Amino acid sequence: MIMNLNLQTKAKLKTRGQRQEARGLTSALQLPSSDFRPLTSGFTLVELMVAVGVAMLVLTAMAMVFVTSARSFATMGNYVSMNSSSRSALDQLTREIRRSGELTDFFSTPTEARLQFRSFGATNSYVLYQWDADSRQLTERRTGSTATNVLLTGCDELMFAMYKNSFTPTTDVTEGKAISVSWNCSRTLLGKKTTTEPIQQALIVIRNKQ
Repeated sequence: MIMNLNLQTKAKLKTRGQRQEARGLTSALQLPSSDFRPLTSGFTLVELMVAVGVAMLVLTAMAMVFVTSARSFATMGNYVSMNSSSRSALDQLTREIRRSGELTDFFSTPTEARLQFRSFGATNSYVLYQWDADSRQLTERRTGSTATNVLLTGCDELMFAMYKNSFTPTTDVTEGKAISVSWNCSRTLLGKKTTTEPIQQALIVIRNKQ
């Protein structure tokens, strides 16, 4: 009887020891819960500064391309506008001078130019073309009208010249048979003169002048 109790006691102790060993092994294999935190990544200060620098360079390059393109389009628009205005003004001058009567006033200097003639077949009807360096405008005025027709704007230079029947220069309005006109216009962009049109020249004959 006593022997059986001893055997049972030893068996229980042995089983309890095995359980404790197994529990200790399991505890040793388990890692702390803090070791299973999810991994997080971020930019360091140096990486952030490099990224900002690269972004600024890209934005600066894009802004330069945009400004250059806008300026090119504006310059092209200025050329088209000046060319159209010059053609229109030249057509107007040519038409009026060819069908005019006699010249009554002629004056041309680097700062001011004036040309006036009487309409053909009329005695009190005049057409006056005038330009000055301050206004930079070529204007047209007619007798009996209070309106001023602006033919050219941004005109930096304008010069009239008068010629005889032999096409030699003269300053006498009674000898004038042909009128030479030349001008040079420009436009400004962002406050700077960037577009200049080559000088336009034409020699216009007064057909009604003998």
